[in-house]
Amino acid sequence: MLDVYARPESLAAAVEEAERSGLPFQALDREAALTLEPALAPATAGAVYFPHEAHCDPLQFVQAVGQEAARQGADIRTGVEARRLRLRAGRVLVETTAGVLQPETVVLAAGAWSGRLAAQVGLFLPLEGGKGYHLDLEQAADDPRIPCWLEESWAIATPLPGRLRLSGTLELAGLDLSIDPVRAQAIRRNAASGLRGVDGRRTIDIWAGLRPCTPDGLPAIGRPERVPGLVIATGHAMKGLSLAPVTGVVVAELIIGSRPSSDLAPFRPDRFRPLVPRGA
Repeated sequence: MLDVYARPESLAAAVEEAERSGLPFQALDREAALTLEPALAPATAGAVYFPHEAHCDPLQFVQAVGQEAARQGADIRTGVEARRLRLRAGRVLVETTAGVLQPETVVLAAGAWSGRLAAQVGLFLPLEGGKGYHLDLEQAADDPRIPCWLEESWAIATPLPGRLRLSGTLELAGLDLSIDPVRAQAIRRNAASGLRGVDGRRTIDIWAGLRPCTPDGLPAIGRPERVPGLVIATGHAMKGLSLAPVTGVVVAELIIGSRPSSDLAPFRPDRFRPLVPRGA
């Protein structure tokens, strides 16, 4: 990962922050940054390079996990929508477009939609959809080889198979997935200020996703006391892909009844209380 800066003072502050982080990094002046990543614009002041970071295509990651789960016996039902959760004799029932499911344990990992579903079984789980925009551009020979975060303009360029993905912004949008063309074009404009060859490139796709954000910035992971047949795993905000593996481990541990390998106390789903009591 390459954090790119257009102003020397921003670069100096970033180097100090990287030193405090304890992570392996390299501080690059303008010449070194352009040598490492020639796709950067000439106006670059420098960059901070984190050589141990990595990236992947999130869609391919999800597909690969699903394929492996199916290979090991999981029954994956695509195209089936979970409409409602209901309680019956202490068990959680899932009403879907393909009928009612009655599992022993339900894992609620529906992202920004988890709060709405949790409310149906009496749980207060405050989540806000943090909308992020993505522009997938056609691939070019001089695309960045390393994911670049243009810090001052808050635009990220990620090379993916067959395309260059530009992303940025966090719009508090509830569950609204509509596209604001002004925001989308601002991401392209911001990326063009720090990268060569972005202007005039054909756009393959423009889309938005909702990051599930909690009021305190921490995920909600665990069994709520009032509904023991439910395991909640949501609220990871912008770290969903990064935290998915460890979340999967602790969710599995909760389901089989073993002691979680990570301390889940800070992430208790029951830690939230409404400001106005229900029925008031």
